[in-house]
Amino acid sequence: MRTASQSVNASATMARTAYLEHFPEQYGPPERIAIARLPLTIGRAEDNDHRLYACAVSKHHAVLVRDDMGYVLRDLGSTNGTFVNGARVTERVLADGDIVHFGPLEFCFRDSSSNTGLDDNAGDVGATQALALTVPHSVIQGTQRLRELISHRAAEIVYQPIVDLRTRAVVAYEALGRGRHPALSRSPLGLFGLADECGLAVELSVLLRAMAVEQAAALPDGVKLFLNIHPRELLDADGKLLASLRALQAQPHRHDLVLEIPEASVTNVPAMGRTKESFAALGLQFAYDDFGAGQARLLELTDVPPHYLKLDIHVIQGIEALQPRQDLVKAVLGVAHTLGVQVIAEGVETEACAQTCLELGCNLGQGFLFGWPGPIVSHGG
Repeated sequence: MRTASQSVNASATMARTAYLEHFPEQYGPPERIAIARLPLTIGRAEDNDHRLYACAVSKHHAVLVRDDMGYVLRDLGSTNGTFVNGARVTERVLADGDIVHFGPLEFCFRDSSSNTGLDDNAGDVGATQALALTVPHSVIQGTQRLRELISHRAAEIVYQPIVDLRTRAVVAYEALGRGRHPALSRSPLGLFGLADECGLAVELSVLLRAMAVEQAAALPDGVKLFLNIHPRELLDADGKLLASLRALQAQPHRHDLVLEIPEASVTNVPAMGRTKESFAALGLQFAYDDFGAGQARLLELTDVPPHYLKLDIHVIQGIEALQPRQDLVKAVLGVAHTLGVQVIAEGVETEACAQTCLELGCNLGQGFLFGWPGPIVSHGG
């Protein structure tokens, strides 16, 4: 057990340490890459200082160095690129809180000696960051910080395109939230993991949807906007979800909204049928998300068919080399097409994967091959 003095010393050390933090799926514990020795090479090959296991990561993908400007990230001619805050870079000086992508893997760069805050009353942010990192499971502190994030709307929305695989035309965007509170993770997985623990997942989900619709004016005309529903919202017996959706529809917007429901949350066919009717009454479409991530719920698919079905990234990645996976997807596509459901392949990172999905009969795709999550520039109109 740490003593009080050891915790203080650890906080002081962390406040001077830079690292890359990766939040895996399913709210697992973060993976932290300490930046203790420079240069730090990152890639798929064994001789890197840190090895990443993903097919879209190049053998020698990027390197992190330090100069008089600070920590500098350089791409090493990678095939799929190095991205900082959604923009592809060849070289970039990193700032605390920047979101970095190597292939499909997302990391948050933290340099907790940085001293930025929400506003002038935020206090000693450097100390706050160190404390937050030292006591990551403090529910009291987590609740306080999340309430600050929600009340200050300290978040940003990024959008990832969904394309027609036949023409590569963008037909929709999925809105994704990122945190901007200096003492909390920017990663949505990290934020919602904490929000679940603190009982604030619904409030955070409502905020991110509202901000996504507000900022959707910059999206081009004719595309749809996919918005995420948190599993806890589907358990709401007080009508808060429908109230928040009515408020969304009351906002001025030019795009049809599609609500994404996690596949694991669809467990009650009669309840889902009633939810579908409520969505339809508000003029909203919906999608089953992450289909195939766990137990594929074919009963719900057939009895309460959605407008869209999103095949999970783990089903799609590498499908071009896996005939049994192709057979499974082809069977699901056959059922979906019979029901009039449009299927979206998630996690498309390579041309080979995109071509295989198209040959199987899947006409829509989403993934880094078509665009990274990022801000949308104004299209006018």
